[in-house]
Amino acid sequence: MVQSLMPGLSAAANVHPVFVHFPIALLLVALLFELLGLLTENDDYLRSGRWLLYLGTLGAVVAAGTGFLATNEMGHDTAGHELVHVHRNFMLATTGLALVSSLVAFALRTTGSTAARWVQLLLLTVTVSIMTVGADRGAELVFRYGIGTAGETPPEHSEGHHGHRSSTQEDSPHGKDEHAEHDH
Repeated sequence: MVQSLMPGLSAAANVHPVFVHFPIALLLVALLFELLGLLTENDDYLRSGRWLLYLGTLGAVVAAGTGFLATNEMGHDTAGHELVHVHRNFMLATTGLALVSSLVAFALRTTGSTAARWVQLLLLTVTVSIMTVGADRGAELVFRYGIGTAGETPPEHSEGHHGHRSSTQEDSPHGKDEHAEHDH
């Protein structure tokens, strides 16, 4: 049933990729809202940034957990295996810093001085910077080494499939390309 409804997810080697994008987006937007809140002295922005930080931290914990599960499934002789450790270390540092940043933000939620809030913003900036480097290593694992993918080539062009015309074809519905009859 799940396979027919979600064939892409069913073909995934593990669920880690489903969860990694949430903390990335949430922590980046949390940083933006925290900065806007401090620059405009707007408590609504600060409150929103704090909640985005909490959610991003929760997402980072879940992503780290699913990352450990994914790592346990891969062999030590897999191409790019050493980069997995680099990615893991950056993302564990990110998760730890996000937890600390969340605790600081929680402590400052009602009584924080402006200077303390700027220090918290600096901590969140460091967190997001480390996360960005770690996420890049994760992207390298996928796009350079194919880790987490099935490693299959896309299916061949089949009869009845609407392909994409190349830019060299004429604009007529049946351009001069020899495969035009299959594209329509």
